[in-house]
Amino acid sequence: MNESKVNEKMEELLALIEKNLYCFFCKNDPKNLYEPIRYLLDAKGKRIRPLLTLISAGILNGDINKAIKPAIALEFLHNFTLVHDDIMDNSDLRRNRETIHKKWNTSIGILSGDLLLAIAFQNIIADVGLDYCKEVLLTYTNSLIEVCEGQGFDLDFEERQDVTINEYFLMIEKKTAKLIENSMVVGGMIANGNIDDIRSLAAIGKSLGLAFQLQDDLLDLTAINPKFGKVVGKDIVEGKKTFIMLKAKEVFTKKEEVDLLDTFFLNHGLSPENVPLMIQYLEQNGIFELTKETINGYFSTIQSHLNKFENNIYKELLNNLVSNILNREY
Repeated sequence: MNESKVNEKMEELLALIEKNLYCFFCKNDPKNLYEPIRYLLDAKGKRIRPLLTLISAGILNGDINKAIKPAIALEFLHNFTLVHDDIMDNSDLRRNRETIHKKWNTSIGILSGDLLLAIAFQNIIADVGLDYCKEVLLTYTNSLIEVCEGQGFDLDFEERQDVTINEYFLMIEKKTAKLIENSMVVGGMIANGNIDDIRSLAAIGKSLGLAFQLQDDLLDLTAINPKFGKVVGKDIVEGKKTFIMLKAKEVFTKKEEVDLLDTFFLNHGLSPENVPLMIQYLEQNGIFELTKETINGYFSTIQSHLNKFENNIYKELLNNLVSNILNREY
């Protein structure tokens, strides 16, 4: 298919998303509530979740217009999690701008996040047919529950030194992958997809979400020009038990490597000056390559399920989106 037509369709969908994102925040009062939300949305983002909802509906030849409000609702849910995560992590930056709780205060951050969640609930079934309204609402609510559980696991991991790789995958499946998976499932439901179609969309979304998080872990340590407020090695400084660090626990054998890794786990992170040495050890032991192989495995799963669908422009869009995610630099 003509690449320019695919790019044009992608721009069309992104424009549709951006236009609809702001429809719900044209109010000005109370200013201290609506201004932070507009500030957050103005920082943009990849809009992956609403794109996946629209694309999934399109792959199954569904009505994109019926999918737009549910797609926006899923983006609001995602942004709600970002606002509250930033508060829990005491983060200073989000997308290279001050976080809401830093620019305003914690109370405003909590309340604006709550409003995003409420408006998401208001819109998830606004244009959804009665025949599948319950399923869409249950899928959306399940996303919220899973994200909260994932964050709970993440908080628990901060105090533990015995986290396993299987536990890590359970955490990212809930915290990151489930919302991406369900964004595609909702799109499929709106298009009246059959159960096999929905299962394939779910498998694509889950694999994409897991790959996306592993790639985030990798880019934190390998990105040459970090963007959107990210700093190389931030996860190591903060003591994040990522796939990379847990795999290092299995692979490291040399005393100096094991000692530095033990310091990381015992002290809940390393000082910034020790980050380059840890990155060197990880690279020398092939941990980065192991991570890339795992990511590529998920992308193979995506392709096997994507091949089940008939060719149309939305399938091309999903192929392009997957490729862009695989090759992203931040």
